[in-house]
Amino acid sequence: MITKNAREAPPKHRREATRPPPGQRVLIARAMARSALSLVALLLLYYLLPFDRPYRDGVHAGLGIALAVALLAFAGIVGVQIRRIARSAYPGLRAAEAFAVSLPLFLLIFAGTYFVLGREQACAFTQAMTRTDALYFTLTVFTTVGFGDIAPVTQTARIITMIQMIGNLVVIGLVARIFLGTIAAGIRRRAGRESE
Repeated sequence: MITKNAREAPPKHRREATRPPPGQRVLIARAMARSALSLVALLLLYYLLPFDRPYRDGVHAGLGIALAVALLAFAGIVGVQIRRIARSAYPGLRAAEAFAVSLPLFLLIFAGTYFVLGREQACAFTQAMTRTDALYFTLTVFTTVGFGDIAPVTQTARIITMIQMIGNLVVIGLVARIFLGTIAAGIRRRAGRESE
């Protein structure tokens, strides 16, 4: 096969044509490692943080405030990640890494909330909640599987579950759209710099 540039040899296999260059492979591997380590760190925090202490002001007020603060912190983290994506030399890679951290963080916020609620109000769910049960319930709500083995019973548990359902749509739709838009803007900005 003759190519436009004699120095360029055609790829022997289709796989070679789509494989990133060695320098980018290192960046991808590092991003994947950071994402995996972040996930492990988040899970360790979830399982090791002392969520077992009772709330002094009552479960409704204390838990509601804790959830609101955690969701505001999550929004702040997403905002910082959006700025980092926009400024990154590799916005797609940075966005994938940000999403790999943001989604588990969002889910663990609700898992922690369900765990505390289950500990404070034994009747909040159809069964007692361990940390793993709370994470399992969070994932069944997020994926809309809804096996039915664990279900919210009290009004507080149902309200928090509805907040998670709405949050799921926001995280999947809005945050993903913002990340993708920021990637596109970063690529355009980078292309503009390279053409100068």
